[in-house]
Amino acid sequence: MTVTHRMTVRMYDTDAAGILYFANQFRFAHDALEAWMAQQGVSFGTMLESGPYLLVIVHASANYSQSLKVGDPIDIQITVTQIGTTSFHLYYVVTRHGQEVGNMSTVHVCIDHQTRQKQPLPESVRGWLLPHYTPTE
Repeated sequence: MTVTHRMTVRMYDTDAAGILYFANQFRFAHDALEAWMAQQGVSFGTMLESGPYLLVIVHASANYSQSLKVGDPIDIQITVTQIGTTSFHLYYVVTRHGQEVGNMSTVHVCIDHQTRQKQPLPESVRGWLLPHYTPTE
């Protein structure tokens, strides 16, 4: 099952040519992730300030198949594609009017907030990942 986050391309998302600045596709992914985590009762602010763990991105990649411009409505769909002992992988598809215009993937590792060492994913994190898990081949 995927999670979908809807947003609109804003002026500050674009470059001088009026099309999406490539790095902002990652901001879209992160905005969608933050919204999804908030729906699960997980606050990035609390995690960063006082949580027992952090979920850090250790790898990210993106593909762009069409340009986006100011005012374009977009949906970002998130799918959990892998869940490991200490990490998980997310796959994001960006669509405009139902047509894919780009995709991204991120790998997140769970680390101890104090020691910064890898630690197993907490059961609470597994709990919000598993319903959206679609294994890749």
